Amino acid sequence: MNDQLSATRNSTTARLATLDQLQREILPNFLDPVPSRDALRALFDRARVPRFKTNPLAKRGGGFVFYSVAAVEKLFRAQTLPPHATRS
Repeated sequence: MNDQLSATRNSTTARLATLDQLQREILPNFLDPVPSRDALRALFDRARVPRFKTNPLAKRGGGFVFYSVAAVEKLFRAQTLPPHATRS
């Protein structure tokens, strides 16, 4: 049971993740060292990575912000692989 839990926790099947989760679990697969939270936020904003607030009506301090894991992975795959190696 613990093996299944750890396999699930370490896999990239999540649909949404916070910046901390992305830095810890997803981005080390693409970048070393992983950029700061501020640099990632700016990069994701420029690349228009979808993000979701836990409280969408709150302008500031509305809880966690979640990013689309699929969009983040697609962004880094497109930047780290040659164009002919990527699939749409």
